[in-house]
Amino acid sequence: MSQANIPNITPDISITRDDAINLLLASIALEELGLSHVINAEAEKIQFVLGTIPGISGTSSFSDLLAINQSVTDMIKVITKKELLLENQLCSILNSELTVGATGATGATGAAGASPTGPQGPTGATGLPGGTGSPGSTGATGSTGATGATGPTGPTGTDGATGATGVTGATGATGATGATGATGTTGGTGTAGANGVTGPTGVTGITGATGDPGLNGATGATGLTGPCPDCPPGPTGATGATGVGATGATGATGVTGATGATGVAGLTGDTGATGELPTVSNANFVTVGIQTVADDAPLILATNQTVNGSLITHTPGTSAINLAPNHTYYVEYETMATSATTTASTILQLDGIPVLFTDSIYLSDSTMISELTNHTIIQTGGTPGTLELINTSGVATVFDNISISIITLL
Repeated sequence: MSQANIPNITPDISITRDDAINLLLASIALEELGLSHVINAEAEKIQFVLGTIPGISGTSSFSDLLAINQSVTDMIKVITKKELLLENQLCSILNSELTVGATGATGATGAAGASPTGPQGPTGATGLPGGTGSPGSTGATGSTGATGATGPTGPTGTDGATGATGVTGATGATGATGATGATGTTGGTGTAGANGVTGPTGVTGITGATGDPGLNGATGATGLTGPCPDCPPGPTGATGATGVGATGATGATGVTGATGATGVAGLTGDTGATGELPTVSNANFVTVGIQTVADDAPLILATNQTVNGSLITHTPGTSAINLAPNHTYYVEYETMATSATTTASTILQLDGIPVLFTDSIYLSDSTMISELTNHTIIQTGGTPGTLELINTSGVATVFDNISISIITLL
């Protein structure tokens, strides 16, 4: 992209007051040019995610849309603060005395009087102020190249099958016991008789009757509530004795019945008409400059900066934004406010009813400029919806640079 050049100053610095002021104005112009490139880059980020850049098709999810929108919002906030500083700097330069004229000629020395020192001569006339030089022209901005599309991620390979467990080898036979050595002079012992056959196992006795269940123990008293709602709960009290007998054995599971035959598949219905792509329908409404809004009154949107599709409509110079029925929308607003009290606040309102958690409140110990912003997701019912941004500061409030952005999600 092209950039303007600040005039070269050699080591022998010799500039007039007019030159210094022109250099300050040129530095402000360069900063404004840089901010314009940043804003253009943020706009192209949104175009890429929405798939509106020619030759590039976007495949972004809803989470990607919300993430890129938050990123652009944060950058615009920083640019807005920088613009306020540049405006103050520009006003200070323009309000300064631009040129100091040449010193007038020294008046003639008066004749010597009776005293040693004569009267002072008249002061010379002050020279006319010099003219202000015209600012240099700004160079043209070069076009930004398109960002290449990201290639798709390759699929993850399947896990290999687990090998079968090997067969356990058979246990070897126990070796025979060695023969007992002969006893001394004592006579030989007779051969031991064979062991008798083991008798049959006796019949198991009848199980005794189950005892009556005992009475349920009394419920323990409820513990005291903790000092705060966010504190962790106290320990659970001990359970009283119930006296319930042991649970009986679970019966055997019955045989699963045979699966019935699968019915014939029905005919495929006709394909419905293709609806309007959600992300193609989006809009941005703004009011540049200030407006004073009464308490509990809506903010006026002067300009339809961007309107794509037919699901979002608005008449410039009015407060109401019309939303199509049976759709889901992402809504974000931002404005600067100066309240007559120490409170400045706003909230979104759908069909005359405040939308929960969309208020933005700024509290301070003195009146000052504050930024109010919030965002949410709104669903319309079977009839069209009317969306407005309401002043809830409690008094009439001055609002500056109002912006409401809406994207159709479903």
